[in-house]
Amino acid sequence: MVNNKKKKAHPVKLMDEARAELFSLDAVNRAEFISAIDDFELYGPAHAMVDTEKIEGELYELKTQSPTHWLRGFYFHLQDGLYVITHIFAKKTNKTPKANKEIGLTRYKAFKEAMTRAAIVKSKKSGK
Repeated sequence: MVNNKKKKAHPVKLMDEARAELFSLDAVNRAEFISAIDDFELYGPAHAMVDTEKIEGELYELKTQSPTHWLRGFYFHLQDGLYVITHIFAKKTNKTPKANKEIGLTRYKAFKEAMTRAAIVKSKKSGK
Protein backbone atom coordinates (compact mmCIF):
# COMPACT_ATOMS: atom_id res chain seq x y z
CA MET A 1 0.00 0.00 0.00
CA VAL A 2 1.29 3.47 -0.92
CA ASN A 3 1.03 6.38 1.49
CA ASN A 4 0.02 9.37 -0.64
CA LYS A 5 -0.09 11.76 2.30
CA LYS A 6 2.42 14.55 1.75
CA LYS A 7 4.83 15.58 4.49
CA LYS A 8 3.81 18.96 5.81
CA ALA A 9 6.41 21.68 5.33
CA HIS A 10 5.38 23.52 8.53
CA PRO A 11 3.61 21.02 10.82
CA VAL A 12 1.32 22.35 13.54
CA LYS A 13 0.51 20.66 16.85
CA LEU A 14 -2.23 21.82 19.19
CA MET A 15 -1.84 21.85 22.96
CA ASP A 16 -4.62 19.82 24.59
CA GLU A 17 -6.37 23.00 25.73
CA ALA A 18 -6.21 24.49 22.23
CA ARG A 19 -7.63 21.28 20.74
CA ALA A 20 -10.56 21.47 23.18
CA GLU A 21 -11.08 25.13 22.24
CA LEU A 22 -11.05 24.27 18.54
CA PHE A 23 -13.70 21.60 19.01
CA SER A 24 -15.82 23.93 21.15
CA LEU A 25 -16.25 26.23 18.13
CA ASP A 26 -19.35 25.74 16.01
CA ALA A 27 -18.91 23.73 12.80
CA VAL A 28 -18.47 26.74 10.48
CA ASN A 29 -15.87 28.45 12.67
CA ARG A 30 -14.06 25.17 13.33
CA ALA A 31 -13.87 24.42 9.59
CA GLU A 32 -12.58 27.92 8.88
CA PHE A 33 -9.83 27.64 11.48
CA ILE A 34 -8.82 24.16 10.34
CA SER A 35 -8.52 25.58 6.83
CA ALA A 36 -6.23 28.33 8.18
CA ILE A 37 -4.08 25.67 9.88
CA ASP A 38 -3.92 23.69 6.61
CA ASP A 39 -2.72 26.80 4.73
CA PHE A 40 -0.15 27.48 7.46
CA GLU A 41 1.20 23.91 7.23
CA LEU A 42 1.37 24.08 3.44
CA TYR A 43 2.74 27.60 2.90
CA GLY A 44 4.33 28.61 6.20
CA PRO A 45 3.84 31.65 8.41
CA ALA A 46 5.55 34.16 6.09
CA HIS A 47 3.40 33.43 3.01
CA ALA A 48 0.87 36.02 1.81
CA MET A 49 -1.95 33.44 2.02
CA VAL A 50 -1.36 33.05 5.76
CA ASP A 51 -2.35 35.94 8.03
CA THR A 52 -0.07 36.11 11.08
CA GLU A 53 1.06 38.79 13.48
CA LYS A 54 3.69 38.93 16.21
CA ILE A 55 2.11 39.23 19.66
CA GLU A 56 5.04 39.30 22.06
CA GLY A 57 8.47 37.70 22.19
CA GLU A 58 8.22 34.35 20.40
CA LEU A 59 4.41 34.25 20.48
CA TYR A 60 2.48 34.90 17.25
CA GLU A 61 -1.16 34.98 16.19
CA LEU A 62 -2.71 32.99 13.31
CA LYS A 63 -5.69 34.99 12.06
CA THR A 64 -8.70 34.15 9.92
CA GLN A 65 -12.38 34.95 9.89
CA SER A 66 -15.71 33.29 9.26
CA PRO A 67 -18.93 35.03 8.22
CA THR A 68 -19.76 35.62 11.90
CA HIS A 69 -16.48 35.81 13.88
CA TRP A 70 -12.83 36.75 13.84
CA LEU A 71 -10.86 33.59 14.66
CA ARG A 72 -7.46 33.58 16.32
CA GLY A 73 -4.87 31.07 17.44
CA PHE A 74 -1.71 31.91 19.36
CA TYR A 75 1.33 29.86 18.38
CA PHE A 76 5.10 29.62 18.66
CA HIS A 77 7.89 27.88 16.75
CA LEU A 78 9.18 24.94 18.79
CA GLN A 79 11.97 23.43 16.68
CA ASP A 80 12.79 22.02 13.25
CA GLY A 81 9.82 23.70 11.57
CA LEU A 82 7.29 22.48 14.18
CA TYR A 83 4.76 25.01 15.47
CA VAL A 84 2.59 24.71 18.59
CA ILE A 85 -0.80 26.42 19.01
CA THR A 86 -1.48 27.39 22.63
CA HIS A 87 -4.92 29.04 22.49
CA ILE A 88 -7.79 29.27 19.97
CA PHE A 89 -10.75 31.60 20.26
CA ALA A 90 -13.47 33.42 18.33
CA LYS A 91 -14.39 37.05 18.79
CA LYS A 92 -16.79 39.62 17.36
CA THR A 93 -14.29 42.46 16.79
CA ASN A 94 -10.84 42.58 15.22
CA LYS A 95 -9.12 43.70 18.46
CA THR A 96 -7.50 40.90 20.48
CA PRO A 97 -8.77 40.94 24.09
CA LYS A 98 -6.06 41.17 26.77
CA ALA A 99 -7.53 38.16 28.60
CA ASN A 100 -7.03 35.95 25.53
CA LYS A 101 -3.50 37.27 25.05
CA GLU A 102 -2.72 36.39 28.68
CA ILE A 103 -4.05 32.84 28.22
CA GLY A 104 -1.83 32.33 25.17
CA LEU A 105 1.23 33.78 26.90
CA THR A 106 0.68 31.81 30.11
CA ARG A 107 0.40 28.51 28.23
CA TYR A 108 3.46 29.34 26.12
CA LYS A 109 5.55 30.16 29.21
CA ALA A 110 4.36 27.02 31.03
CA PHE A 111 5.28 24.88 28.01
CA LYS A 112 8.76 26.43 27.76
CA GLU A 113 9.35 25.96 31.51
CA ALA A 114 8.30 22.31 31.29
CA MET A 115 10.68 21.79 28.35
CA THR A 116 13.52 23.36 30.35
CA ARG A 117 12.81 21.16 33.39
CA ALA A 118 12.67 18.06 31.17
CA ALA A 119 16.02 18.97 29.59
CA ILE A 120 17.59 19.40 33.05
CA VAL A 121 16.27 16.02 34.22
CA LYS A 122 17.48 14.35 31.03
CA SER A 123 20.90 15.95 31.44
CA LYS A 124 21.18 14.74 35.05
CA LYS A 125 20.17 11.19 34.09
CA SER A 126 22.78 11.05 31.34
CA GLY A 127 25.46 12.28 33.75
CA LYS A 128 26.30 15.47 31.89
